[in-house]
Amino acid sequence: MMKILGLDIATTTGITLLDGDRYVWARAFHWEGKTSGYVFRHFRKTLYQIIKDNQVRHVAAEEPLRTDIELKGKPTEENPEPEPTRPPMKTFQRIYGLCAIAEEVCAAHDVPFIYVNQGTWRKAFTGSGRASKDTSLGFAQLIDRSITSLDAAESLGVAWWLRGHLDPRFAAPRGDLFEPTLTPIRKETPF
Repeated sequence: MMKILGLDIATTTGITLLDGDRYVWARAFHWEGKTSGYVFRHFRKTLYQIIKDNQVRHVAAEEPLRTDIELKGKPTEENPEPEPTRPPMKTFQRIYGLCAIAEEVCAAHDVPFIYVNQGTWRKAFTGSGRASKDTSLGFAQLIDRSITSLDAAESLGVAWWLRGHLDPRFAAPRGDLFEPTLTPIRKETPF
C-alpha cells in the first residue's frame, strides 16, 4: 500500500496518515519549547519517528505563509475598516524553519516531499478552493467524527490531495476544466 502523510505545518502542526484507500489517523501536535530551537528539535524528533515507524513513502505540506501576506483586521464599531497588518517576522522564521526541517527529515528517509497550495488541496478536498477552515473541518468530520482540530482537519485535506496527486483513481473530478461544446463536431466518414 501507499503510506502518505499530509502536513499543515505551524507551531501546532496537523499530521494525517493515509494508507492507500484507508484513513489511519489525523492529529494535531503542539511543539514544546520556549524558543524556536526547542520547537524545531521537538518537531524533528516527532516527524522523524512518525515517518520511520509508519514506513511513509510520500509527504505533502501546505505551502507556508508568503512574506508579503496582509491580514485583514476584525472590524469593530469604532473601527469598521481596520488597516491590514502583516504577521511578525518571528512567525515567518518559525514556519519557514519548520518547513525546512520537514524537507530535511523526508530527505533523511529518502521520502519525496512536495508543497501544495492551499487553494489546490481545498478544491480537491471540499470542492472549493476558497473553502474556510471550518468547512475543511466539516469535511474531515465526515471521515472521522473525533477530529476537532482545524490543524488536523487541514492536514487530512493535504493528504487527500496528495493521494489523488499520486494515484489518479483517488483524484477529485475536474469537470471544471472542460467547457461544454454547443454544437457537436461531426466527423466525415471516408468511403
